[in-house]
Amino acid sequence: MGKMSIEPQKAETWLLENVVTVDFPTLSVSNASVRIENGVIAEVANAGGHEDVPRSQRVNCHGMLLLPALVVGHTHLYSALAPGMPPAKRQPENFVQILEEIWWKLDRALDDEGVYYSALVGAIRAAQCGVGTLVDHHASPNAIAGSLDLVRNALARVGLRGVLCYEVTDRNGKDGARAGLEENARFIRNCPQDGRFSGLVGAHASFTLSDETLGALADLADETRRGVHIHCAEANSDNEDSLRRCGKRVLGRLMEARIVRPGTVLGHCTHLMPEEVEVAYDHGCWIAHNCRSNMNNAVGYAPIESLARGRLALGTDGIDHDLFAESRTAFFRMREARARLPFHAPLHWLTGASQLASENLGIPLGRVAKGYPADLLLLDYVPATPLTSSNFAGHWFFAINAQHVHSLMVGGKWILRNRELSDTTLQEELERARIVAQRMWQRFETL
Repeated sequence: MGKMSIEPQKAETWLLENVVTVDFPTLSVSNASVRIENGVIAEVANAGGHEDVPRSQRVNCHGMLLLPALVVGHTHLYSALAPGMPPAKRQPENFVQILEEIWWKLDRALDDEGVYYSALVGAIRAAQCGVGTLVDHHASPNAIAGSLDLVRNALARVGLRGVLCYEVTDRNGKDGARAGLEENARFIRNCPQDGRFSGLVGAHASFTLSDETLGALADLADETRRGVHIHCAEANSDNEDSLRRCGKRVLGRLMEARIVRPGTVLGHCTHLMPEEVEVAYDHGCWIAHNCRSNMNNAVGYAPIESLARGRLALGTDGIDHDLFAESRTAFFRMREARARLPFHAPLHWLTGASQLASENLGIPLGRVAKGYPADLLLLDYVPATPLTSSNFAGHWFFAINAQHVHSLMVGGKWILRNRELSDTTLQEELERARIVAQRMWQRFETL
């Protein structure tokens, strides 16, 4: 399990004919054929030519939509085995109690096998939703050492890319915090710079971190030249805790601790003020918007007009990895709040997640264009109304969904084809995951 080798599949030439390409940054729509060589898009052109490509490597897509594979800008793969688990012994009444009674017990119930299978199931479900890359925030306090390798191995088994980190926190004592720091450092130093995986310095949130540990996180970020992936003002309790500690709101505390820096990913920011959002962006941070999680935890609605002015990436926070549902909900919440933003704004936040991953992986993602990695998503969507560059967003928010995912390619390799996983042995692993989940739930009930 944890010692599996990660062998790259052999790259091939493919010709995807008769596709309708969608360029997310510009939302332009066009008919084309796309040639893929050695895992990279070699050409996007009108139909015709390409006689050198064998018939077996030509795919007539019959007018399907071809998009860049999606990227989840913030998630928690460790929660993938949570659906259906026993309820909390005590009904949580606020956000902190939700953490105490559910998620901080679930992460403690994970062993090495649970870490691996959580990540594997999450990666499979992500692929089935058209996701090629995950920016993951991991926690397993009783299985810290080597845990990021287990997550990486699971993603590699499915064929996805990942930007990974371990969640450092003081809630499990100084030894736990130290072990989390060491796991981040080890993974970042040992991770090959091959465009498949990369690491950030992970941290839970200000309200579970001492000044000493925040300083150690900043030092590690300096040493590794990485940003910090941390939850920030997800609930207002984060601000309240920071005010009690140092008389400053949470962003001020993180600023003083040198956590707010280029490349840092601030999760949620539901309770930042507009001027604080501006400070975060001025310092080169990314913000991850996770509207369905915010709704589920009843923590409030993020200041979306302010967030949308900068480096905003759409995430799911581990609810699932369905960015169709996430972006649609983000759209509806934006409309409900009467935010003064363009109709298509959530599609740009999907592009933001691709840019976030690109910065960390060192490769360009998020476009169907020559020179980009062949991370591609085919949607079997037959519109009942005209589809153009000017109205694509309307189709996305009101008609397209994860059921239209037909095929997924990452680095020129088919991960999903004709709605079937290319690696058929993964279905057997899903059966094993049910056994692992049952054992994890039993441990959860004892905590």
